Parts: sequence; C-alpha cells; structure tokens
Amino acid sequence: MKTKLFFLLLGSSLFGQNAELFNNNWYISQITINGQTTTSPTMSQGLPTSVFLQGTSGYVFNSQYFNIAGVNITFSQTQNSFTKTGGGCTFADYYGLNWQAAQEYDQKNCDFYVGSTLPSGSVPNGTVFNYEIVNNGSNKTLIVTNPANGNKVFYNNVFLSTKENMIKKAFKLYPNPSTDFVIIENVEKNLKLKINDLSGKILFETLTSDKTLKIDISNFTTGQYIISIENFKPEIFIKK
Repeated sequence: MKTKLFFLLLGSSLFGQNAELFNNNWYISQITINGQTTTSPTMSQGLPTSVFLQGTSGYVFNSQYFNIAGVNITFSQTQNSFTKTGGGCTFADYYGLNWQAAQEYDQKNCDFYVGSTLPSGSVPNGTVFNYEIVNNGSNKTLIVTNPANGNKVFYNNVFLSTKENMIKKAFKLYPNPSTDFVIIENVEKNLKLKINDLSGKILFETLTSDKTLKIDISNFTTGQYIISIENFKPEIFIKK
C-alpha cells in the first residue's frame, strides 16, 4: 500500500544524541524479516544513503534503498533506542537491473518501519527500535532491531561495491558540485543516459552523442542526483 512520507528539515544541533548516527551516511546492506535474511540486490544506479535528520518538530530517520521508509522518531535518554511517532513510505516504480528483486526489497524496508504486507499488519506509532553501532576496523555497521519481533536492518557507513559494479567502466564527471552544468567524458556514442533524483524520479534522459557531453542542470533544485549511463558505473553529483 502506498502511503505518504512525512519529510522534516535538517536542524542545527543534535541535543546530545548519539553523534555517530548523524555523522555517518548509512548504506542499507541487508534486512531480516520473519527470520529470513535478504542482502540488498544490485541496482543499475548508485545506492542512496540512509540518514538521520533533525527537523523543526523532532527527528526523522530516512531508511533508503531505491525508495524511502521514513519514520518520525524520538530518542530514549537512557537507552540506545528510538520510538516511532509517525512516518510512511515512498514507492516510485523501479524497472532497472533486478527490478523485481529491487521492488521486493523496497517492500521489506517499508514493512520493517511502517508495515503493510507483514502478517501482523502495520508497525504502530509507539514501536521502539533498538540500535547498535559495531566497529569493523575503519568501517562501521549500524544494526536497527525491532525487539518485538526480532526483525533487523543492517547498514554500512561505506558503500560496499558488488562484483558487477566493480567490473563496470567509469566515466569522468565534473565539475562536482556544480551550479549550471556537468561535463561527462570517456563515454561512447548511442548509450542510454538518465539523471534521477534520490527518490528515483527521472529528470533527464537521452542517448550519448559523443565521447564528451555537456548537460545543463541550471533548472535542477539544490541536492544530490544520480547519472546512469549504460554499461558504466553510476555516479552521484551535487547541484549547488
């Protein structure tokens, strides 16, 4: 079921909460639902980050794979936990690489925080989630657990490339960040090129016409965007 996501604006302080949650970008890596663990499927675009934000009315956690499971939360002052006070999921359609597995994984992410296809139904406001940050050398893993049912979501603070993405070619993208345009080099002619925002919405698409392209982004709003080119690793750029 599609539900509306409540977004909050980033605030200026953390009011003493665990700074590691806010000072890292988290990449969702696997989900355990009803005892079954699923690793994040490979998509044909870069994996967006999951982030904790402070807003004008409290805190929000946006857990993102392709779509976002966003929950308004309050933190415990004594435990490593937060309580859900509201939220919802986005469900833009993704039809790239592994589209069926990707859509099913998006549903698992939504089910964990919001619920819709779970046997128990929705995850109500007042649900408490425990969290733990595990240090793995220079990397960190965030584990969020619903103690009521044992379901878990795992995040890494670095993107762990899949073998498939590692063997794909890379193109050159600059300037990044940019205000008016981006230049792409080292590509080939007649390849599909798309620019998506982090919700998955396609903002621009074309076929490459030369080894070097200049794309006007002056009308884009400030934020992060993903450029995907056929047979190449996707890249993220920032519009200032």
